[in-house]
Amino acid sequence: MILRRITEHVKAQNWTAVALDFVIVVVGVFMGIQVQEWAVEQNQRASEKIYLDRLHGEVMQLTQDRLQYIGDVQKNQSALPGAIAVLQNKIDRIVLTDAECEAIVESHIYHNPTANLPTIAELMSTGRFDALQAKGVRSAITAFNQSALRGGDVIDAVNRNIVTLARVFPKLIQLETVYDEKTAHGIRTAARCDVSAMKADQYFMNTFVDNRDRYAHYAVYAVEPVTEKLAMLHDELDQELGIIHDQAEGDQ
Repeated sequence: MILRRITEHVKAQNWTAVALDFVIVVVGVFMGIQVQEWAVEQNQRASEKIYLDRLHGEVMQLTQDRLQYIGDVQKNQSALPGAIAVLQNKIDRIVLTDAECEAIVESHIYHNPTANLPTIAELMSTGRFDALQAKGVRSAITAFNQSALRGGDVIDAVNRNIVTLARVFPKLIQLETVYDEKTAHGIRTAARCDVSAMKADQYFMNTFVDNRDRYAHYAVYAVEPVTEKLAMLHDELDQELGIIHDQAEGDQ
């Protein structure tokens, strides 16, 4: 219809009408493109929110799943310096606390606590990651991934030539099973450390110091950075999605 009108106006040499029709056509095309781009952007934003909502749920679950494990790492990391101080006669104490003895027993355990977030893997594999408009979330995802990869490398390194002290030095460390209703299975392993014998055995002391150094690297360079970056990602998602957690959730 518009083309027929333009043709008629050209034949009539009504150039003002021709110019007006041309402007109408151009404006119409422009508006159509803008509406289409707006619709595409709205679809992208809706799709992005679905991904971010999913990722937020996964981050909360992962944080909860890591709590027990992170607590054990922090407990051992705090107890090991005291154990070293006692065994090397650096403090005026001749016995180890239960926590210090348990930390010695567990000083060879360098597990890699899960850092798996399926939504991030999907975003990466489908090419949608670069299209995320939430720049803060995108940066936090990158930092989290890099930290998790570096942490995995550290864990691989410290796991080489590890020594399970309770197995190698059974006369210095005695393990026994005790019943404890507070644990998930109703039992737990208790340890007794012979401090005097430990001090007198230089091979044990050398091995324990090596384990303690490995554990420090493991906690500081593998576990703690991933935990920190996961918390940062959580904060960015909260800001982007407008989520405010109550104090009870924050304390979990």
